[in-house]
Amino acid sequence: MKRVLFIAEMNEIVKNMNEAMLPYFQVQLCIADAGMAGQLLHIFQPDIVLIFLSRLSRADVMGLNILLRENANLPTVVVGSMYEFQTYGLNINAKQVRGLTRPISNKEVIRTLYVSLGVEFPSEQEQLEKADVRKHILFIDDNPLLLRSMKALVEGRYRVSIAVSGSQALDLMQRDCPDMIFMAYEMPVVNGKIIYKGIRANPQFAAIPVVFLSSIAKKEHIKEILQLQPAGYILKPADKERILNMITQTLGK
Repeated sequence: MKRVLFIAEMNEIVKNMNEAMLPYFQVQLCIADAGMAGQLLHIFQPDIVLIFLSRLSRADVMGLNILLRENANLPTVVVGSMYEFQTYGLNINAKQVRGLTRPISNKEVIRTLYVSLGVEFPSEQEQLEKADVRKHILFIDDNPLLLRSMKALVEGRYRVSIAVSGSQALDLMQRDCPDMIFMAYEMPVVNGKIIYKGIRANPQFAAIPVVFLSSIAKKEHIKEILQLQPAGYILKPADKERILNMITQTLGK
């Protein structure tokens, strides 16, 4: 499947668009933060970028404009109102950028993604046969190299999303709820313990299995982690077989 980096702010339209794309593409959601989007471009390595302008600030769009110029060869589809295009001055005349004006159907957006990629749009029957029904795993870590290696490790068997912070992870989960989470315990600003408690406090996410990844092997530290009663604990650097076995034990083959 082709990879789409979907940059948008959370709302029902975005959630519906994400769900509509899942049978056609491997989708990575990202909030409208140029720094975070830049990290995910490096980690996720998308084939195309989709940007929804709704609810974005002028500063958000300016940052994304710079990012698009730095990645001028990456196909990009931008969806917005006439007012948003005129107000933000996003360069939709660039060679690899296509602009779509709302209102527009999800199917037309998906069709435009295919056209931008130079790929033939599949029939409904063909897409049903190709639909990605694999279990969905979310990796949360502030280390881009670790995220990239974890993604490469399991994406052949599972649908994978990545997040570089707790806030991004929780935002992503609202739009595309995972079946299992692997999360770094030590992270700057908001650590894994706080994120975990936030996940457990939400009834929608309370039952999702969470496995902690930690680089500290001290007995007291491990005891502190296990007191939270996660689905598991793995010491970094994570062993490939241990990760895969943990997933199999939790989600089945």
